[in-house]
Amino acid sequence: MATNTRAVTALVWLIGLAVFINYVDRGTLGIAAPRLKADLGLTATQYGLAASAFFWVYAPGQLVAGWLVGRSNAGWVLAAGLGLWGMATALTGLANGLFALVLLRLLLALGEAVTFPALFKLIVDHVDTARQGAANAALSIGLALGPAFGTLAGGLLLAAMGWRWLFVVVGILTLLWLLPWIATIRRLPPPADHGASGGDGPSYLQILITRAALSLSLSQVCWGFGLYFLVTWLPLWLVEVRHYSLPDMAWIGALAFAAQAVAALACGQLNDHLLRRGLAPGPVRRGGAMLGTVMTAAGLAGIPLSDTQFALIAALLLAGFGIGIMHVCVNMMAQMFAGPSAVGKWTGVQNGFGNVAGIVNPLITGAIIDATGSYTGAFALAAAMPLVALFSLAVLLPAVAPIDWSQR
Repeated sequence: MATNTRAVTALVWLIGLAVFINYVDRGTLGIAAPRLKADLGLTATQYGLAASAFFWVYAPGQLVAGWLVGRSNAGWVLAAGLGLWGMATALTGLANGLFALVLLRLLLALGEAVTFPALFKLIVDHVDTARQGAANAALSIGLALGPAFGTLAGGLLLAAMGWRWLFVVVGILTLLWLLPWIATIRRLPPPADHGASGGDGPSYLQILITRAALSLSLSQVCWGFGLYFLVTWLPLWLVEVRHYSLPDMAWIGALAFAAQAVAALACGQLNDHLLRRGLAPGPVRRGGAMLGTVMTAAGLAGIPLSDTQFALIAALLLAGFGIGIMHVCVNMMAQMFAGPSAVGKWTGVQNGFGNVAGIVNPLITGAIIDATGSYTGAFALAAAMPLVALFSLAVLLPAVAPIDWSQR
């Protein structure tokens, strides 16, 4: 039993680290952009195309990954995916033009697509309900600290070594995660007995026609639009518009993601505490997600309006806190609706739709900047989208409770 407990504890920590690495690797393009864009002679629209290319494969790949983790060992599926994306990251340092850059971003996406379906399945299978808030917090902290660390350390590496070595170093470090992961998944106990969940669980069509899945997917598209705007464009805005040096861009840009990590940790712990005090999990998670959307919208709106560095930092922190709270609460609602028999496919559906934001944001933002010569319209759109998520959570989302798939 003690060995099993240690293995599950290690699983939770490595889940957070996997998501951390995931977002470092995918966000490295944004960090490298101030140098890479100029060296390869890319326009804002072409850079937006390269950033968007990742999501051409990543979004639909969620559906394939959701099916795969339901039929295979999720731990080994994740190991294979991470090995592929680590190699793609390292090879990006050799890119010599837009075509090669797009091709390597597609390969990166193919590897990363398995991440969230596999991790959600592992959480539901191996982590008891009383600790799932902490497990989801670890996942969300990794999501936040990946861009935070990537922006800070990546910006410093970019200034010291150039963008090509930045990709090579990040890719090699990524592959080292496989060593503790393989040792851990070999020691995991069999999945907890969740009762008769029934074969392969519901079909994708059964999930797609539920109001809960559609509402959460819409919410994820809209708040994800703001998140991907920060990941993809904030470093460029800080350098090109506010004229920060690369080191200053690194630490200022990292603040929003550091705040996201703090908020995720606090939100996960508070959720577990409130459940132990007897509060119903559905309203707690829904209310937290709604609060997060408001904070995200206000923070994104405040960034371009800030006229001092203090005001800029305050807006970045507010946006980061909102994204962190939103991410934890939306993940826990998805796991609660889906249950163990459907969580892999549900995650594939929700993340597949949610990452449409990653496809359209770089393209729309790049076109707005090239057409207007300004980031103002892009910031306005990024701030408005979380308010649509607020409407979906408040009006469209049904009561948060496990779905009885046998009745579907």
